[in-house]
Amino acid sequence: MAAIAVILAALMLGSSTGCASDDRTDTAPPPRQPDLSATPSGIHWQDFYGVGLPVGADGPRNYTSTAATGFTQNPQGAALAAIVHTIRMSLAPDDAWAAVAKSEILSGPGKDEWVISRGLLSIRSPADPTQAPRVRGYTITDYTPAAAHVDVYTSFPDTSVAINTATVVWAGGDWWLALPDPDSTQPRVRSAESITAVVKLEPPQ
Repeated sequence: MAAIAVILAALMLGSSTGCASDDRTDTAPPPRQPDLSATPSGIHWQDFYGVGLPVGADGPRNYTSTAATGFTQNPQGAALAAIVHTIRMSLAPDDAWAAVAKSEILSGPGKDEWVISRGLLSIRSPADPTQAPRVRGYTITDYTPAAAHVDVYTSFPDTSVAINTATVVWAGGDWWLALPDPDSTQPRVRSAESITAVVKLEPPQ
């Protein structure tokens, strides 16, 4: 009888311990927030018709005169895409701009209007060194894995500074430049007194 009592007591203790374990609630750690101020790694500079573009580990992994694709779905990839796509669409010459638009600009009214306007211009040579901008940094003003808004800072030989606001959207496994709706009244480019970008970039002289 004593042995049976010991066995029953052990079983009851084990059952109680199991219940206590089942009642315990594990609290999952909060999701890690992306670092919007981290500098992209492995940055080097690629010339595109007279302007240096930052290229790094977060993209573009595929780079030609007609397409820059393969950006990482993180803040650094979004920022690099905003910079690269914006400058390439602005400087692409007559024989390349249509291909650049096809592979880097998201379809929509903004793109349609830009295509019409670009067709009225002619660019046949690299940017004039006396007027060409230099990319100096950026600030991500809003970020989600689906879209990002980036303020791109550029300086000019006359020491002036401009901020270009660009939006990129994640679609089809890559970041695409989303041009604003033609009816938008928000300025895309504005002047600045100095370079106050959160992430500084220093292109070669």
